[in-house]
Amino acid sequence: MTDSSTVIVTGAAGDIGRALARRFAADSRPIALFDRTDETLNTLADELKILGAQKVAIYVADQCDRGSVDAAVAQARSDLGPIGTLVANAGYARLASFLEMPEKIWDRHVEVNLNGTFHTCQAVARSMADERLGGSIVVISSCLALYHTDQTGAYNATKAALLMLVRTMAAELGVFRIRANAVLPGIVDTAMTRQTLAEPGRLEAVLADTPLGRIGRTEDVAQAVHFLASEAAAFITGASLLVDGGASIYGQPQWVRQDRRVPYEPNWAFEARTADRR
Repeated sequence: MTDSSTVIVTGAAGDIGRALARRFAADSRPIALFDRTDETLNTLADELKILGAQKVAIYVADQCDRGSVDAAVAQARSDLGPIGTLVANAGYARLASFLEMPEKIWDRHVEVNLNGTFHTCQAVARSMADERLGGSIVVISSCLALYHTDQTGAYNATKAALLMLVRTMAAELGVFRIRANAVLPGIVDTAMTRQTLAEPGRLEAVLADTPLGRIGRTEDVAQAVHFLASEAAAFITGASLLVDGGASIYGQPQWVRQDRRVPYEPNWAFEARTADRR
């Protein structure tokens, strides 16, 4: 991988995606911003150029559509040059209890988080292997890949599956000098979490069980990803890095709670909420 190789960030319109793009802009490398829509990315692209990005291009691609992914990756390679780094950040989350979860919600998690990440990683890995310059793939999983919370079963399962996908890539792509690693964020200050953390007592409870005494910032995730993608991590592949301030030492904070004292009468304390993390 050369210092001038292209960086692809998927889910670039989200809070974490934007932070990732900003961090890589400081390396003066070309950056390809992938998302389902380009409506909010023009301003970010201008900002990245000011921050030092060599070139910035926007590609509309739905990672659930393999044809869309293949076309965007090929176009990015043509426009910006060989791809050296992929940050597979796009994802989806919706709370639903196991018994009440609609099939379409389960399927959507699988389509976006698992299938979509596979499509993107395979398309980029094929491009990297063809170029014979090596490269780095960093997948954004979640601490929920390792620790349970109620009503996040589909999210947990698909994010856990990504850890094995990362190990598979690390094992099979090393011969092409392509590294693959995962970052597992804990609770991060984003538009998705702010509403829940604003509930009375919620933030205080989280902070009390977080050794570093704060929730994560998008920049924390971006720094971890940047490290794993860099030459400083040249001998690291197949790894999973928790970025959660130590909160998982005590398990995972529960977004919803159930009173289980009365048999056959599930009583959820908080309403389920919807979020699309892409």
